[in-house]
Amino acid sequence: MSHTVTIEPDGSRFAAREDETLLQAARRAGLVLPHECGWGSCSTCKVTLVAGETELLFPAAPAISPRDARTGRILACQSMARSDLTIRLSPAAPPPLAVPDREQRAELVTVEELAPEIRRFTFRTEAEAAFLPGQYAILHLAPGLRRAYSMCNLPDGETLQFISKRYPGGAGSTALAALDPGAELVLEAPFGTCTLARRPGRKLFVAGGTGISPILALVREAGRDRVDFAAPVDVIYSARRAEDLAAGDELALAVAALPGATYRAYVEEGAGVSGLSAGRATDAVAASDFDPQAAEFYVAGPPVMVAAVKAQLKEAGVPITRVHYDSFG
Repeated sequence: MSHTVTIEPDGSRFAAREDETLLQAARRAGLVLPHECGWGSCSTCKVTLVAGETELLFPAAPAISPRDARTGRILACQSMARSDLTIRLSPAAPPPLAVPDREQRAELVTVEELAPEIRRFTFRTEAEAAFLPGQYAILHLAPGLRRAYSMCNLPDGETLQFISKRYPGGAGSTALAALDPGAELVLEAPFGTCTLARRPGRKLFVAGGTGISPILALVREAGRDRVDFAAPVDVIYSARRAEDLAAGDELALAVAALPGATYRAYVEEGAGVSGLSAGRATDAVAASDFDPQAAEFYVAGPPVMVAAVKAQLKEAGVPITRVHYDSFG
């Protein structure tokens, strides 16, 4: 069953099935609604519901507030039509991303064990796999079950690689871990604006846990293109234990290919082994020398870690415009 969605003020229309979000339906019809994350965390895709009824795919999405319910604001990336709708776009809506996102089928090609409960999944897409290092995809793992994963590989036009940890009770990570090579799913890609700014200056890349995925892609891009930042570059990787530093050797090799870059690994337990330092990501940042007004940060990892680092940088006087981050639970 589908419903007709009318967009004000220009009167454009598209059909939306009951099993897809308004953002998905619009893209399928060739219309680009304002959006950025596609996951309900940034609020870029908020529109005003003028008429009709919708149902939320993810009621706990961070960008949904009680005030939105009172003012009729909905997230196009999380709302599914339950009747014909009329929506109104914000006059201040931003332009679409440089790399248009698309929905397509993909086949799981390989699964690699990287660390306890941490695996790398390589998918081959049915059409071109276009993305920028630092971006992510949304994987449809089961009906109503969608999860975001950042790509760790450089674009090759054919494959997308993700690093994921299976968490006890985690529906998304458990469903992904259960897939065998040959399995197929639908994915949407690419999303995200945590991409490399090539301007000269001090750079600090901070990865926590499986947040290594986008950081690995970004550092690989800078090394491949021999980007000269004309300033020191620190690449920091933190995890609970040494064995949890999945793909740490690959990250160290990528750092070695980047002029002026230094790699530092931190663990909460078992420090002192193989040059590992004791502490968390915030400790690593505190031990770094940087000018708050000139340094640029790329931060990726669990939401708690990313929030802690962002708060630390804010306290240090780093402008939020110089902090690029990727945070998924």
